[in-house]
Amino acid sequence: MSVLAARAGWQALWVPVGSAWPADSAATGIRIGWVVDDGAGRALHPSSDVWMRGSAATPAAVSARRALTPDGYDVSADAVDAATAGAMRAAGAVPVFGPAPVGALLALLRDVGGRSAVCLPASPGRTLAEAHARLAGDPDLRAEAEAAPGLVGTLEDCQHTVAVLYAAGMRQLRLHLPATPDIPDVIAQMSTLGGDLLSGLEAGSPRSSAPAAPTGWGGRA
Repeated sequence: MSVLAARAGWQALWVPVGSAWPADSAATGIRIGWVVDDGAGRALHPSSDVWMRGSAATPAAVSARRALTPDGYDVSADAVDAATAGAMRAAGAVPVFGPAPVGALLALLRDVGGRSAVCLPASPGRTLAEAHARLAGDPDLRAEAEAAPGLVGTLEDCQHTVAVLYAAGMRQLRLHLPATPDIPDVIAQMSTLGGDLLSGLEAGSPRSSAPAAPTGWGGRA
């Protein structure tokens, strides 16, 4: 996964704590971070970002983790409202909003201000039917997408959603990808929403055509 994401120009890959650390992360040049979703003490890779979720996402836990995290690496934590986001930021973390409906995310981004991240389930398709059909192969993602469908649809719909979120203040987009065999195609499509391409999107701008597959992937069927 780290190789596919790096070839598509992605900046980071988040790995659930307890999983094997990608052995080829240094070779691909992509940034790797841990996702910690419980309050248990964990021995983490010494040079990595940390994303605190679930019971692990408390201001006290963030402060403790920030004290252990080397300079140059980020600590981020889920936030459900503006007050929580403020507390997380004061403790040294980047607040992460979502998964949630786009309207709720826009309200949070506008209320909080500053550097924030958004997490959404992603299933782009050449048609809306294709995007929803993929979710049948990943029940967990399907359940999440039912509550937060902002990036489930055609690529043009996804681009529009990201443009609106970026205009409201989002500066990081984190994607929950489907555990399906066509994951390389999903990564290729969603690569149009990251890096310098993201900063060039504007709400209301003309929609773009579908991207070509990354070099070396053999094209699309």
